[in-house]
Amino acid sequence: MIAQRSSALAGAWAATEGHPMPLCPRPFLLLAMALIAAAPARAENYPARPVHIITPSPAGPTDALARLFAQRASEEWKQPVVVEARAGATGTIGTEQVVKAVPDGYTLLFTVNMPITMAPALMKLRYDPRADLVALGEVARSDNVLMVNARSGIHSLSELIAAAKAKPGTLTFASGGGIASPGHLCGEMLKSAAGIDMIHVPYTGAAPAMNALLAGDVTAFCGPIPQGAPHIATKTAIALGVTGDTESAFLPGVPSLAERYPNLVISTWFALFAPSRTPSPVTEALRAELHKVFADAEMQTRLASLGIESEWVTGGELAQKIAHDTTKWKKLIESAHIRAN
Repeated sequence: MIAQRSSALAGAWAATEGHPMPLCPRPFLLLAMALIAAAPARAENYPARPVHIITPSPAGPTDALARLFAQRASEEWKQPVVVEARAGATGTIGTEQVVKAVPDGYTLLFTVNMPITMAPALMKLRYDPRADLVALGEVARSDNVLMVNARSGIHSLSELIAAAKAKPGTLTFASGGGIASPGHLCGEMLKSAAGIDMIHVPYTGAAPAMNALLAGDVTAFCGPIPQGAPHIATKTAIALGVTGDTESAFLPGVPSLAERYPNLVISTWFALFAPSRTPSPVTEALRAELHKVFADAEMQTRLASLGIESEWVTGGELAQKIAHDTTKWKKLIESAHIRAN
C-alpha cells in the first residue's frame, strides 16, 4: 500500500512538473514517505520515550526547578524525564547542545536568562537564541536586593549615591556570579543611571560576596534576596532597594530601585525552551504541561521556600521580553566595556 501511494505521488509530481521524475532509489523513497506519514502520529502521542532536559548552570535554583518539573512531568507522562547539568561558558555550552539536538521535543533547555539575553553581547556565539530556540514559557523569577553593611553609615539609596559622588572611584560593589552576572549588571546600571563611579569586585558565588559585605571589604552588594534576607532581618545588612519592577513579597517594605530609576530592573527568570522547528503539537503539549506543573499550589509553595516568585509568562510574551532584554543588555555591556572572562 505504501509503495502504491509512493508511486502515485511520484507520478503526480512528475506530471505536474512536466518532466520525468529524478531517479531515486526505491528504498530511500519508501523510507522518506514512511517518515512523513509517521510524523503527525509521533507528535500526537508525545512523549513516547524518555525526555532529556539540559540545565546550563551549576547546581542551584535552575537545576532544582528543572528537577521539580521533571518529577511531575514524568508522573504525568509515564515516561522518564532526565535532567543533566551542562555548565560552562556562562551557560552557552549546555544551550548549544540543545540548539544542535534533533527538534523533536525530546531534548529541552531549562535555563535562566544569561545564555539567552546576556551572552550574545559578551561573546561570539555559535547559535542565535532567538532564531534557534522556541520559548515555551517562563515559570518563575528571582530578584536581587541592593545592600550595604549596617556599619557603613549608609542607610538609603540617596546616601549611597551621595557617598559615591563625594569619593568617585573609591566605593566598591560586589557581585556573586562574576562578569555580567545579575549582581554585576545591577551595579553597572546604577552607575550609569546615577552618574557615579564605583569599582566592581567579582566573587565566585553569592556566599563569599555576602561575607565580604558583612566584613566591610566592599561597600555594597546586589545579591539574591534569599542570601540577603536573613542579614537584613538581623540588621547586619541594610536593604536599599530590590531589582524587580515592584516590591518583593520576600522583603515587604523595601522599595524597588525602579521607583527612582525606571530602567533599573533586573530579574533572573527561569524558562523552558525547545529547539526551533520542533513540531507545534509537541511544543503545545510541552507548554500545557509546564503551565500545569508550575500553577500547582504545592509547587508554588516549593518555589517560595527557595525565595523564588512564581510568574507565568507565555512563550509569545517571553519572546518579546527576550527581544527587549537582549537590546537592553547589549547597550549596557558595550557602554560599560564589559568583557567575558
